[in-house]
Amino acid sequence: MFWSERFGSWIVTRYSDCHKVLSDVDLFASDWRRAGHEAPPTAALSMQELDPPDHTPVRRLFTTAFRDQDLDGIAAFAVRDTAAVFERLADAPSFDFTAEVARPVALQAVCRLLGVDPPPVAAFAELSDALVRGMDAGLLPEVLEPAMAARSRINELMNEWFTAGRGPGLLTQVLDGAGAAGITEDAVWNNVRVLFLAGFSTTVGAAANAVLALLEHPGALERLRDPARLDSGVEELLRYDGPVQGTTRACVETTKIDSVTVERGQLVLALFGAANRDPERFVAPNALLLDRHPNRHLSLGWGPHACSGALLARIIIRALVQELLAAPVPPRLAAPPVRVPRATLRYPDRLPVTFQNAEPER
Repeated sequence: MFWSERFGSWIVTRYSDCHKVLSDVDLFASDWRRAGHEAPPTAALSMQELDPPDHTPVRRLFTTAFRDQDLDGIAAFAVRDTAAVFERLADAPSFDFTAEVARPVALQAVCRLLGVDPPPVAAFAELSDALVRGMDAGLLPEVLEPAMAARSRINELMNEWFTAGRGPGLLTQVLDGAGAAGITEDAVWNNVRVLFLAGFSTTVGAAANAVLALLEHPGALERLRDPARLDSGVEELLRYDGPVQGTTRACVETTKIDSVTVERGQLVLALFGAANRDPERFVAPNALLLDRHPNRHLSLGWGPHACSGALLARIIIRALVQELLAAPVPPRLAAPPVRVPRATLRYPDRLPVTFQNAEPER
């Protein structure tokens, strides 16, 4: 644990410290107003930026609606979407897994969940990436303006959903249930935007990281052919290289983390990737152990503010594993992955993969 002038916050890296910051809502606030910071009014905040009691009815409304959707059907469609993409790419010398598989499959899944028509994937991915990079505006101020422009365009897209009429799905259910829950329609749309973006970007990152990890570890994919290992394997892939790198809380009242005093109003940044490699919590933390148990990793957060796209990410990873195992030729890396540096979301921007056999050595 140390103070970072650049981030203007305490940095916590150990599992126990990160878990405390994420789970103790009384001491560490997602709603920074509780610690004396300025913030938008409640109606403009998402459930990721609210704490109980304001957080509770919003979270309950969205969690109930999420669980009421046909998740098995969404999973089945994800398998079919993945199979269709793999069939189309089977004879390609190589392809970019992130752009040609993870993004379209994730976008179709999150739009089926919401009950809306998907936008063009390339254009939406560009908007999503601008917003993700905007999360790093504290380090790179120049990314803020493109992020705000992308947010405006996504708001326009959501207005199109509103005027086009609503079919069955999570969006219809939360709008229909908002009044009884005491939640304004503006607040619902704000949270839908966050769910839409988190469901897409987190799932893309988790899927690309999972496939990269499997292809970098010979024999790992084949070990997941055993159905008894699939659930633990998905969790281990998320732990080993999770997409979300951390989150920041504001200290509500002066307290201690271990022997370090954290003053009211100070920020605390919990680093998930570091916590997931803590040797005091995980045996052989740098190894990919697909049958690891227990595996209470922090890759998708913890507690009432856990990532709203977590279940979708798990569904997509399972679909990808299933179809990679069904491929006539095992997949392999065609070239090293390419990354754009980000502080908040980590995944390969280009992941060259091929289903072609390697050229024999001469």
